Amino acid sequence: MKALSSSSQEIDPNIARDSALLHRIAQKDSSAFREFYRFYSGLIFATIQQVLNNHDDSEDIMQEVLAGIWQKAHLYEPGKGKPLTWVTTMARNRAIDRIRAKQRRSRLNEGFENEHKVTQPEFEESSADLLQDVERDQMVRRAVKLLSPEQRQAITLTYFHGLSQAAVAKRLHEPLGTIKARIRRGVNRLEGLVKQGM
Repeated sequence: MKALSSSSQEIDPNIARDSALLHRIAQKDSSAFREFYRFYSGLIFATIQQVLNNHDDSEDIMQEVLAGIWQKAHLYEPGKGKPLTWVTTMARNRAIDRIRAKQRRSRLNEGFENEHKVTQPEFEESSADLLQDVERDQMVRRAVKLLSPEQRQAITLTYFHGLSQAAVAKRLHEPLGTIKARIRRGVNRLEGLVKQGM
């Protein structure tokens, strides 16, 4: 009986096939991309959904991961792990990034509310809430005006118009990574402005 090779990657036909597909995808072979998608789209979505537990968010991240596979297939290194591990790790990381972004957004909203909370007698609560809403809205708009035009545009589309980051990137014809960085820097700047009592 012929001895098995010490490298499981050499004897596993799926790993060899997937590595070849990623190599072809790196060469912008759309048929290889479609084949990879047919094999693994369900598993990728399940990986994302397991982290997010939200169908709409999972669909957004699924699109980001698919774009990532198309754009970054050339970065896959067979010596560092299986193709499927590389892809599911990318999916999990993108899903975790979405959770962190939501947490940052929540902290930002809480910061707006806490910084400008006015203590009022109970019988004035509803009018105080209305006043707080107006003040907070004005404060946010003033703070947003202090951002760079690029940050202001990305944050307005994301937070005020409710677009996903992928949709913003598509609308502005910018790479998704650029939009993510722009929003992250803008949110950090807004948090600083709020702390300064804008």
